[in-house]
Amino acid sequence: MFNVDLRDSGSAEALLRASVLFKFEAPEEADPFVGSPRFAEALTSLLESIVQGYVEAGQQGKADAWRATYRLSARSDRWRYVAEYATRHPGWSSLRDEERANWVATVAAPYWLDDGENARMSEQIDALIRARGAE
Repeated sequence: MFNVDLRDSGSAEALLRASVLFKFEAPEEADPFVGSPRFAEALTSLLESIVQGYVEAGQQGKADAWRATYRLSARSDRWRYVAEYATRHPGWSSLRDEERANWVATVAAPYWLDDGENARMSEQIDALIRARGAE
């Protein structure tokens, strides 16, 4: 395991925010990273570190706020982006539910979905793929 020593929460927060903007706002440049499990893991780990840092500092409210900020269902623009991008998986229709959830989690990271939201997302991706097939 590698550790990156960020001197304060502000540095970690800035890195996460810049990475999220890159991933979701620079589609051409970010494209190779959007579906990358390693990039997803790094973003998720960074968010978890920020949340855990606030928990350890006794600032549960800030920890909860950071977690809530990255709930995908709270961001309709990000939700649409993830649904559209997820349709690129060449074997989507043959994936099991767990595999679909893993792919969506990779594309969405550091945003997260609960089980019900994963089911809704899967249905939306199916609908997008069907609509493209009808064109």
